[in-house]
Amino acid sequence: MAEPVLRDLFLFQDVPEALDQLALPPAETYAKGDVIYGGRTFRRALGVVLEGRAVAASGDGVALNSFGPGAVFGAAALFGGGGEYASCVTAATRCRVQFIPEETLETLFRQHPQTALRYIAFLSSRVRFLNGKIATFTAPSAAARLYTWCRANCDDAGRLPSVSMTALARMLDMGRTSLYRAVDELTRRGLIQKDKGEWMVL
Repeated sequence: MAEPVLRDLFLFQDVPEALDQLALPPAETYAKGDVIYGGRTFRRALGVVLEGRAVAASGDGVALNSFGPGAVFGAAALFGGGGEYASCVTAATRCRVQFIPEETLETLFRQHPQTALRYIAFLSSRVRFLNGKIATFTAPSAAARLYTWCRANCDDAGRLPSVSMTALARMLDMGRTSLYRAVDELTRRGLIQKDKGEWMVL
C-alpha cells in the first residue's frame, strides 16, 4: 500500500492508479542534521518528504527552501544534471524520504503522459521560484528584498508561511536589525500587515 503522501503527490493527481504500478525502493529515514543531498552525495532520483522536515541551503549556508511532508526536491539532479548538486539538503528534524529514481520516472512518463505534463508544470513553478530568489537578492534595499520575498512566498490570499526572524534574516542574507527595520517600513507603508503572529501581504 502506497504512502498517503505519495497518493496526494502532483504526479498522480490525474492517474492515481499509476502509483500502484510503480516498483519503488523502500523509503529512507534520516536523523536531524543528516545530509540527504549535498555536493556529490546525491542520487538521480526525485525525493519526496513523507514525514518530518528538510531544508535546502546554498554552498555558503544561505537558506533557500524548506520541505515538509509532500514537498519534492532533487529535480536538478535528473535528466542531464551532472557535476555537483546545486544546494545542500539536510534533515531539519527526523524525516522519512521516498526516492523515485530517474528510470522509474521515465517509465511513468511514457506510460502516463499526463504525469509528464504535471512534471513540466512543477519544473515551471521551480523556475518562477528561483527567479523570485534572484530578484530578492538583487533588490536595491532591505525593504524591497523583504517585500519581493513576501510576494514570492505568500499564498493566493496573501498569507505567509510561519518563519522565524532569525531564519528569515539568514534566508535574505541580511542582519536582524536591517530585517526589523524593513518590516517596520513595509508595515508603515501598508504593504504588509501583522495580526496575532500571522503576516499578510497586501
